[in-house]
Amino acid sequence: MAEPKQEIEQLLNYLLPFAEQMLSGDGEFYPYAATMDAGGEVQAVSMAADEQPDVGELLLALHAELREQASRGAIRASGIAADVTLTDPDSGDTTDAVQLELDHADIEAVDVYVPYTTGDEGIEFGELVAAAGQAPIFSDE
Repeated sequence: MAEPKQEIEQLLNYLLPFAEQMLSGDGEFYPYAATMDAGGEVQAVSMAADEQPDVGELLLALHAELREQASRGAIRASGIAADVTLTDPDSGDTTDAVQLELDHADIEAVDVYVPYTTGDEGIEFGELVAAAGQAPIFSDE
């Protein structure tokens, strides 16, 4: 069995290429998620949604679904990807980024932000930035 950090990296490597594909094709994407089961298999999480769902409601539904799976022990790791805009608190400058909420049953949740630009050559990702997870799926609450 892989270490929890390696499993989180596996989820990141599963989620990020799909974000790149959607950004290249559509210029944006709706939030989506993936899980890792007890056997280490990564699977996409599908949510029934309208053709143009409310992003906030979709994020709430994804969190609820993942928390439910975590509470019954069906998964040991999860990730949610969202297309976000980051604002520099000092300058007010904005940057597009892919936000990845990554969580594992055995380590602290982490939110990863991968800034991106869209150019003639397609999507170009910047350096990823990690922060403490703000909405853990696995919690003692």
